[in-house]
Amino acid sequence: MTEPTEPTEMTEPTEPAETHAYVTEVEDVAEPVAKSPRTARGAVLLGARILTGMIGVGVAAVTIGAAILVPLPSHQVTPVSRLVTPVASPQKRVCAGPLLRLGDDAGQAATAVSSVGKPEVRYSQSAGKATLAPLPSTDSTTGVAPDLLTLPPRSTSSSLLPLLSGSQVQAVSSGDLVGLAAAECAEPSSDSWLVGGATNTGRTTLVTLSNPSNVVATVNLSIFSETGPVIAAGTDGIVVSPGGQRVLSLAGFAPDVISPVVHVQSRGGQVVANLQQTIVRTLEPGGVDIIDASAAPSTFTLIPGLVLSNGAAVAARQAQGGFGDLSSIIRLYLPGTVSARAEITIVPENGSEAATPVRVVVQPGIVTEVPLDSYPDGSYTVTIATDKPLVAGARISTVGTAGQTDFAWSTSTTRVSRRALVTVAPGPAPLLHLANPTQKDAVVTLAHAGAADIPITVPAGRTVTQAVTGGTNYFLTGFDALALSVSFVGDGTLAGFSVSPSAPASRPIVIYP
Repeated sequence: MTEPTEPTEMTEPTEPAETHAYVTEVEDVAEPVAKSPRTARGAVLLGARILTGMIGVGVAAVTIGAAILVPLPSHQVTPVSRLVTPVASPQKRVCAGPLLRLGDDAGQAATAVSSVGKPEVRYSQSAGKATLAPLPSTDSTTGVAPDLLTLPPRSTSSSLLPLLSGSQVQAVSSGDLVGLAAAECAEPSSDSWLVGGATNTGRTTLVTLSNPSNVVATVNLSIFSETGPVIAAGTDGIVVSPGGQRVLSLAGFAPDVISPVVHVQSRGGQVVANLQQTIVRTLEPGGVDIIDASAAPSTFTLIPGLVLSNGAAVAARQAQGGFGDLSSIIRLYLPGTVSARAEITIVPENGSEAATPVRVVVQPGIVTEVPLDSYPDGSYTVTIATDKPLVAGARISTVGTAGQTDFAWSTSTTRVSRRALVTVAPGPAPLLHLANPTQKDAVVTLAHAGAADIPITVPAGRTVTQAVTGGTNYFLTGFDALALSVSFVGDGTLAGFSVSPSAPASRPIVIYP
């Protein structure tokens, strides 16, 4: 696919000492002289003194004027500098990898991590040629590591950064691991927030840390719950080797937590962090999902692509014991020590219906969950406006015709600007959700190989959906900013992921030695 070219677009002088000396002399002359006879010689001497004084005044005036008129000498030095262009580095994205379990179907090896099956991975690039290869090492005893996408740096002088995109989908039915999970292949970061999961009875959440760099990553985890920060040994100084993946049980740090939020910070190498949650209600599998990183704390949060399906069956099962977390909720965490006022709006997509916002006060330092009211089946976008930055995510659930359940976490999105590349891995009934947070309508061109371009009008402040094809790559242009996500919905299955922007390219910098 050929990528379109974007338009380039004064201080008063101090009185001199000579003047002061002359005044003194005049005052001496003015004093009475003891009985000096007024002779001709005396008159001549007096006149000479007066004339000398007048000449002195003139010389002083000329000197002062010259000092004012003659500019002071100046000297300018241009600092030594050098324009340096950093060496371009490859773009890298890490896919989440296969679904994982603690132990096996027989309940043995409870602390060992093993993988189940493999996901369907798809990727694309707007220029150049990307490669896909597994990370060299993983904590999984089966040895199946996440995939690393690498796009070599461009060799042209184009000002446009080539785009790299990838995603994965995995359907699983193995013992207590049943459901559908999807994730975007994400760029590594030194700071990320994971909103989702649980560690109470029947809920297992794993933290995965993948380091695609060539240096060791030292990771600190800050865990927050519905009761406040979780203090636990082992959350600081977690070492992730170059090209390695660590898998940690969240319950090992924060057991019996209903609403965790995890802040991941790394030194040295940057990492891609995910959560994987599995639910088992007594002996019945309740679904599985992979949770990508949410957008950084913000005062305006967008979560597009909440797809509500089979709501009547969900409500019926929710009334049964142990099924309370089938309910749809929004999870919020506010860093800091001061509370915030939040206005939450849930708007149907593909329409102009007005929605009544829900106003809540969010307490700092603890995780808050806001239940969603009953809404008809369909797709929705959540907007959260606050007076202080926070992070957010949303959970939705579904029930299939045979009574099976599944759930999905939707993360808040980071806006993409002007162009985007979206890779849709194979999955059931995929939808692309386009949310326009700007005040100007956008006419987006959706292009993919082998088909005519699709124009999509996205009104200001609204979200529209577009049916897409699994296993296909889409290039989007014609907008200022969009929040994008992809959802999958099947019979008793749910999954989705947000689309993240590429990090900015390196630019020349001036260095002063």
